[in-house]
Amino acid sequence: MIPPSFLRSTSFRLAALYAIVFGASVAVLLLSVYWSSVSAFEQQIDESVRREVELLVNIHRARGADGATRAIRRRIATLEPPRRYYLLQDASGRRIAGNLPPMAPLEGRTLMSVPVTDEDRAASQGEPVNVFPVVAVGRRLSGGLFLLVGENRFRAVKAEEAILLALGWGIAITVILALGGGALVAAGFLRRIEEINRTTRSIIEGNLSNRMLTRGGGDEMDRLAVNLNAMLDRIQSLMEGLKRVSDDIAHDLRTPLARLRQRLEIARERAATAAEFAAVMDQSIAEVDAILDTFSALLRIAQIESGTRRGAFSEVNMEAVVATVAETYVPVAEDSGHRLLARVGDACAVHGDRGLITQLAANLVENSIRHCPAGATITLALDREGGRPVLRVADTGPGVPQAEREKVFRRFYRLEASRTTPGSGLGLALVKAVADLHGASIELADNRPGLRVTVRFRAPAQGAEAPAGAAPEGAPELLREPN
Repeated sequence: MIPPSFLRSTSFRLAALYAIVFGASVAVLLLSVYWSSVSAFEQQIDESVRREVELLVNIHRARGADGATRAIRRRIATLEPPRRYYLLQDASGRRIAGNLPPMAPLEGRTLMSVPVTDEDRAASQGEPVNVFPVVAVGRRLSGGLFLLVGENRFRAVKAEEAILLALGWGIAITVILALGGGALVAAGFLRRIEEINRTTRSIIEGNLSNRMLTRGGGDEMDRLAVNLNAMLDRIQSLMEGLKRVSDDIAHDLRTPLARLRQRLEIARERAATAAEFAAVMDQSIAEVDAILDTFSALLRIAQIESGTRRGAFSEVNMEAVVATVAETYVPVAEDSGHRLLARVGDACAVHGDRGLITQLAANLVENSIRHCPAGATITLALDREGGRPVLRVADTGPGVPQAEREKVFRRFYRLEASRTTPGSGLGLALVKAVADLHGASIELADNRPGLRVTVRFRAPAQGAEAPAGAAPEGAPELLREPN
């Protein structure tokens, strides 16, 4: 029994529509064959009768009425149904020869019915010769004679019946094969859809590790499965990231909150003067501000990862970004005993959010300033490689161990050596979010000594150039390299 879901499926409807269209096409083709075949048979009968008339007319001219009479009698003697009809009559209407009764002379082609005599019925051997109309051609001869030759449409009618029967069977077989083939295709399609449904139900129940099966054929269903698997990988990654963030928030914010509570309790119990109490309040406010900054950073990362900022993308002059960051952090680096250099190899543009790209570059520079010892050199460089804008921040600090380089982009992740320095561990997480939003790749490498961070942006659109005059007024002069 065919399940109702199969009959309601889109694939079955497409198969039925295909069967109807294909059956109609075959019907049109067979009907055209039918009409052309019937016309050919009709023309063949007409030509046959006209040739016979011309032959008998020529015999009459050459041998007279007696010769035509003998020729007609010889033809009648050898007739077998379906057969021809002959009539040769004189001017008075008396039949001289033939197997038709006398009639009024009628020249040219005519379609007539022939009464069946006992002689005809015996000769027909049961063949219903009177059922089929007769195609006849009449001619007047010299001496007042009239000649008529006819042939019944038995062969044409039988051919029409055979063609109609073949047409009916052809349409029926075509529809059956189309429905059968469509049903097989639909059944296979439904099986693959059901596989996807089973997987999605399993995922809904909480098993995010399940994936769609592919058959390696590269068809539409395989491409759909690959895209769904990629989407599920992304969802699983986001869910794991959310869980990790929740764990990190619970772990990393618990310490400052506990420290804040302890400080407030001590102030309540031990603060003897207003100055001591005010000092504790100032420290507590600073602690709360740090916690609020952490939450603000988390919200900013979440906003970036949602992709809502893409709607405001425009052409960003990367030279202006480097100049802005350099102008801001050169004094900061000098105050902490570092040296910050900015270098531009080739001016180029990026399609993106200028504020976020500036934040990315600033976080990388600030990260180097914070974790490098005094006397270290930090280089902020902009180049173009293979048509792609490349931003690099390199330092001569302690660097990051190879095993830790993928982990530093996690929220709240901090190297053991940096846990004593201020910070929340969200700076590089924000850098990763901004890079992902812009389709950029990030690579951490050894600067020998120190760390080199390389951000490769997408190639700008064909013909896109950096907007002129985008560098801020008063920015430090950038070291330029020849193209």
